Amino acid sequence: MKKRVLTGLIGGFYIGLATYLGGALFSFTVLGITMIALFEMDRAVNKRNGIIFKLNYMTAIIIFSLLMFKIDFNLYMIITAYTVIAGIIFVVHDDTDFRDLSVSFFGLVYIVLLFYHFVVFSAYKHFWLVYAITFSADSFAYIIGSNFGKHKLCPRLSPKKSVEGAVGGIIGAIIVSVAVNALFLKEPMSFIIIIALIGSIISIFGDLLASKIKREFSIKDYSNVLPGHGGILDRFDSVLLMTPVTYYLVMTLLF
Repeated sequence: MKKRVLTGLIGGFYIGLATYLGGALFSFTVLGITMIALFEMDRAVNKRNGIIFKLNYMTAIIIFSLLMFKIDFNLYMIITAYTVIAGIIFVVHDDTDFRDLSVSFFGLVYIVLLFYHFVVFSAYKHFWLVYAITFSADSFAYIIGSNFGKHKLCPRLSPKKSVEGAVGGIIGAIIVSVAVNALFLKEPMSFIIIIALIGSIISIFGDLLASKIKREFSIKDYSNVLPGHGGILDRFDSVLLMTPVTYYLVMTLLF
């Protein structure tokens, strides 16, 4: 528990500082997180260490380097080039099968493209809603679930999660988001409630998605890079899905 708390405090302080300073530091930080997450996913699901998955590392470096140096680029062009190269490798490399191709594409979308939204969204002050929603939802879900949880939310994937905890987490996320909005966002309250409600629900599915992948491949944690927390994907599972959803909700409702 001490390791978990200490890691959380140090990691949270650094991520908060990098977010506040923004720019190249934040882009570089997200690139590092993305590379570790790719390695964790690669090790978990790609038992044969196929060559095609290495495309994800190269693509992540290209995308985040362009973001870091503020060079305009066409994301669709990069994805198209990725698809063409992946297709060529699939054809000419005899050891690459369709499962390798599918796993590679999932890694690109699930990790690289979703983390890409971290950097894009961080240009707006509303990005702080991501932290407010995620961490308050996790904290309230843990507190309420530990004390009042009786009905299992999804015992097949996450035996400790309860319906009561999930509801408490959603309500907690809304309360904290409303407070953050009142302090410095100053946006219409009804929109913030909608964003917090949808974002907190998506964060639950983000956690369950990562859990299902781990169960599918019989692993407990993606790695031990974060003492007391497991791997990057263990810590960022909730945030991965909800960040782009929150970003597009903010862009749609507030701009």
